[in-house]
Amino acid sequence: MQNAASRPGRARFRDMIGRLVPWQEMRIPGLRSHEDTATVAAYVVGFLLLALLQYALWFGTGGILNLVRLKREIAAQQTQNASMQTGNRALAAKVLDLRQGLASVQDLARSQLGMVKKGETFYQVIQQRGAGGGMHH
Repeated sequence: MQNAASRPGRARFRDMIGRLVPWQEMRIPGLRSHEDTATVAAYVVGFLLLALLQYALWFGTGGILNLVRLKREIAAQQTQNASMQTGNRALAAKVLDLRQGLASVQDLARSQLGMVKKGETFYQVIQQRGAGGGMHH
């Protein structure tokens, strides 16, 4: 059997765990000594700590599964934002066309159809051409 000097890491860990739990009162059937019980208990505690850390890593608030879910949500939101930006540009172009188009439509309606808005007074001047090219009354 190896002594504590040849395996300093294990011995230190076992001693640290040994201070936390009174090993002299604890006995696991089938093990020869309290040192064997302490070693097994140290491995069990180490495994439980590792399991706890793994649980936090995978399922905790900042865990890997939460990160993957957030990345999916970000990608979906970016796709939706791009779609909405395209729609916004199309609507802005339509508004611009309507603003510019309305003025040109009004000009055509005034000149060709004699359109008059509410509150406006329409004056029509008719010119008659005579033989001399002047106006006659």
